Amino acid sequence: MDIQPVKDLKPTGTLATCMYSPVAQEAPFLSRLDKKEKINDPLFNGPCTIHKKAGKAVAWFGIVRGITPPAQAGGEVSLLVQHHFFDGMTDCHIMLLSKSGDGDFVAKLKIDPAAIPPLSLVRIYGKVSSERDGVPEVLADYIRVWPWLTFTFTDLGGADHSNPRWQLSSRVAPSDRIYKPYPDRNYYLTVLGDPADFGLNLKPE
Repeated sequence: MDIQPVKDLKPTGTLATCMYSPVAQEAPFLSRLDKKEKINDPLFNGPCTIHKKAGKAVAWFGIVRGITPPAQAGGEVSLLVQHHFFDGMTDCHIMLLSKSGDGDFVAKLKIDPAAIPPLSLVRIYGKVSSERDGVPEVLADYIRVWPWLTFTFTDLGGADHSNPRWQLSSRVAPSDRIYKPYPDRNYYLTVLGDPADFGLNLKPE
């Protein structure tokens, strides 16, 4: 697991777009993926989905909505993740991904559950083991984490198939523009909701 450090971002008056750059530990996992799985956005890469992919190696982005600790010491943590599309490009100064996505998925991995804040952004690398009630499960090999103040959303992306459940916690209408190059804490509270309402033992539905 790698956690993106939080920096004090100062507006410079100019913005630039860059290709996504993996950190050193992440790079081998990214290189093993099919090209179709490195970029996951139907607007830029043609039809794509997180569903019906059992046995497939993937690298999905999403917001952590639920964190279920292992049933016993040393067991797997279960993350409930709201998927977000990604077109392979990002702002050079901050991680950028689409506000739209293809639903929820579950990731299983052995980590300290306290290391991943609720409503943080993650990229989960692993293999899809199964799908139950429309929710894929990924056995994770590696996870990269972006805390608040290290990511933002673009208004561009494929048609949104996100779980309507999460919209109940947002103060932003689906049609609103939400791109903000230098987000503050209030941005995430408005777009995603309050972390206090998420996290421990939240289940798919």
